[in-house]
Amino acid sequence: MDFLFRRPNGMRGFYVIWSGQMISGIASNITFFALPIWILNMTDISGGALGLWESFYFGSYLIVVLFAGVFIDRYSRKRMMLVYDFLSLSATAILLVLQTTDSMEVWHLYVAAVFQGIGFAFHSPSYSAAITTLVPRKQYVRANGLMSLLYDAPEIFGPVLAGVLYLTIGLSGILALNLLAFVVSIGALLFVEIPPTPHTKEGQMSQENFLTEAIYGIKYILRRPGLLGIQLIFFFGNFFSGIALSVTALFTMILLRSGDASAAGSVQSVGALAAVVAGVFLSTVGGIKKPIRAILIGWVISSLFGLTLLGVGQVFIIWAIAMVINTIFEPVVNVAVETFMQTKIPPDLQGRVFSASDFLSQAMIPITPLLAGFFGEGIFEPAMAEGGPLANIFGWLVGVGPGSGFGLMILLCGIGGTLIGLSGYLIPAIRNVDQFLPDYTPLPPLGMVLRIRPRTEKRNARMIENKRRLKKDLNRTAKDTGDDRIKLDPKE
Repeated sequence: MDFLFRRPNGMRGFYVIWSGQMISGIASNITFFALPIWILNMTDISGGALGLWESFYFGSYLIVVLFAGVFIDRYSRKRMMLVYDFLSLSATAILLVLQTTDSMEVWHLYVAAVFQGIGFAFHSPSYSAAITTLVPRKQYVRANGLMSLLYDAPEIFGPVLAGVLYLTIGLSGILALNLLAFVVSIGALLFVEIPPTPHTKEGQMSQENFLTEAIYGIKYILRRPGLLGIQLIFFFGNFFSGIALSVTALFTMILLRSGDASAAGSVQSVGALAAVVAGVFLSTVGGIKKPIRAILIGWVISSLFGLTLLGVGQVFIIWAIAMVINTIFEPVVNVAVETFMQTKIPPDLQGRVFSASDFLSQAMIPITPLLAGFFGEGIFEPAMAEGGPLANIFGWLVGVGPGSGFGLMILLCGIGGTLIGLSGYLIPAIRNVDQFLPDYTPLPPLGMVLRIRPRTEKRNARMIENKRRLKKDLNRTAKDTGDDRIKLDPKE
């Protein structure tokens, strides 16, 4: 009977967790696209309000993520994985009550964004660290590929469903669906058995006071130049892509160029579909032989042929092609870096190191929407207007008039991202870091060591005792018979 009711673990358990997260991810993505509609309606189409909403979310995430890593390494991975779902469920429940009582205001969404940002600070590092103990090493790429689908697949349906459901069941209905989805994802997590985190000597030596442990992950990365180089690639690469792909830049450029408010959502859905295809491929094939090369090449191609084409494009088909090129490499880059770090870092350090990695690589994300609005509206749009100072220089490339300034800004971000990827490929310490950093080798289970060692020691002791007895018997025989030829030297 115990066997029949055993909780799923390994890849089977991972599939259960993944299914629950996919359900909540789709519901959350619908809510994510529905809330801006509500904000724009309440603020008379204020892009600044949207920028603040995004900044509150990412800002709270970055403030908390380093401290979250300490909790992830100290406590049960399952509990830490539940933090995101419980905080998001609480925020969604409060918004639902406010909305149904017709008392919700814009600032309530800012507070909810803070709670959700704090929860997400636990989400990515805890799941990345849990994969190490939940699935075999040969399944890391497959598991990380499935995790990438959690971020990409919901974006296929989110923009479309958000608009349809907003008109049919309203924001209250959307929030209620999101609430039920979180209940499902929490139930899936509670149902699965996640093994405890193995302890290593390095992990035990790193245990200090809370604040010191909070920055331990950063110090760990700083002491390894190749690992630091990879983080800098993500830091500067995310700076450029964060500006180019922010809601402020992408949605505004497409709206100004096409006059169709839904076109931007459709472009994002096409890109998300491409990312899902790539994620499915990785989760099926399950292998990246040279993860660092994959990261750097992915940055170069997605920036050079994705973002630059996105900025140059002036019609939907070009934007869609550009977004496909950009997003199809996103799962490759993310899966490669996750797999690389999972194989190099001891498991009881991964919470802090993954959190530090997220902090360093995304430190600029909270301000990129604000920078996109400042540079796009304040500098590039006026400069690319009819008769503007940059219109004669770049007009042949990105056009002139509304949306051209944002297009030029996205184009320049694509060039910047390309240079970042190339610089990493040209530096041997970064390009060959997977060779310089040794793999983490898990020790055999303690019980196995204790079982093997006594058997080995007993066997050796019996051999010594048998040899001693043989010498004694031969020497006694030699003495009795007077035949010294069978007598052994005591030293033998």
